[in-house]
Amino acid sequence: MASSLETKPVAPESATDEPAKESFWTGGRVAITVIVLGLAIWYGVARYGSRNVTPPSSGTGTTANKPPAGNLPGPAGFVALPAELRDTKVPTLDGGSLKLSDYPDKVVVVNLWATWCGPCRMEMPELIKMSNEYKAQGLVVLGMATTYNEERGGQQGVKDYVKDHNVPYPIIWDDGTLSGPLVQAVQGRGVIPQSFVISRDGKIVKHFTGFDPYRTPQLMRQAIEDALADKSKA
Repeated sequence: MASSLETKPVAPESATDEPAKESFWTGGRVAITVIVLGLAIWYGVARYGSRNVTPPSSGTGTTANKPPAGNLPGPAGFVALPAELRDTKVPTLDGGSLKLSDYPDKVVVVNLWATWCGPCRMEMPELIKMSNEYKAQGLVVLGMATTYNEERGGQQGVKDYVKDHNVPYPIIWDDGTLSGPLVQAVQGRGVIPQSFVISRDGKIVKHFTGFDPYRTPQLMRQAIEDALADKSKA
């Protein structure tokens, strides 16, 4: 009599059967790859700035940019601004006007930016911090929005942006009259953001092209502190 525990033999698996191979591109690996690529693109845009923003010609002379010597954090030497440029009156966003010569005993930072420019938007909080931190020591920060960079939103778009982000310093509304000669003076390129650190005696002592979140704030602070510390120009 067969036992109730007796079992029938099981047929062996075919020698040709192989376990299913797992695909390399799992959901997790795809997600990590997308994140890494996104960060690389973001860093490249932040570091090198937005391009194709060459100022147009203005009534004060040509504002076409000359080819740069390189993407350096500043000009090779101090660039003295001519008196006629420092005395050029430009309109401000609030309906007033100003001249660089209005600040003879101040260190001035002029920041060329646009509302749609990603690196500019990243840089602005740093400029606000510097303005608040060094204002009592003699620093003036001037933002410079331009008609040719703000064709879509216009002046009202800039006003809305400045109000929404609580920008405390004056904003110049420029048509190329000031921005063009400043860029040309340092042999700059048609790129934003650009910042010019101007000493008390009207020399560009540092020029920044684009925005690198890891380097630009530190370098700009150092340039500002050096200019403020130079009492010979007070």
